[in-house]
Amino acid sequence: MTAMTPGSNIPLPSSRVAVDVAAPVRLDVSGLLLTADGKVRSDADFIFYNQPTGPGVSYRSGGGSAPDAIVVDTAAVPPGIEKIVITASPDAAGQSFQGIEPTATVRDADSGSPLATFTPPRLGAETALVVVEVYRRNGVWKVRAVGQGYANGLAGIATDFGVSVDEEPAAAAPQ
Repeated sequence: MTAMTPGSNIPLPSSRVAVDVAAPVRLDVSGLLLTADGKVRSDADFIFYNQPTGPGVSYRSGGGSAPDAIVVDTAAVPPGIEKIVITASPDAAGQSFQGIEPTATVRDADSGSPLATFTPPRLGAETALVVVEVYRRNGVWKVRAVGQGYANGLAGIATDFGVSVDEEPAAAAPQ
């Protein structure tokens, strides 16, 4: 298993991977399917607990006892999608990642075997993170450790990638 650092990447040995993100607090984990311009095609490309399935990408709840995960089936991802970014934010409104650094574990989705882990370093005021991205380069799928934080929460990430964000905050996932 590879311990990744920011910016590092590894090729994916299998077509189906699950990325779970764990922390000492409950996290909202989501995935965004992005085209070459770095944007979603529509809000349907934003995969999370209220919209758990999309083309080649699904959300899997850990049920409160295990971390939530985004599962990517690279063979089923539409040709126009270049990358899937996996994001996380603390479930508690306004809570930052200060002192609760999350760890992403990339696993073979079929066997559950861990392939890589990544813990973003030096977090502070961030309330949401792009943790890792699964991307296609020259026909080969890879995963890259990102760890880019946002101080304006998941709405900031969603807006950056072209998702329409309602002014009303979404209801929290049932515990």
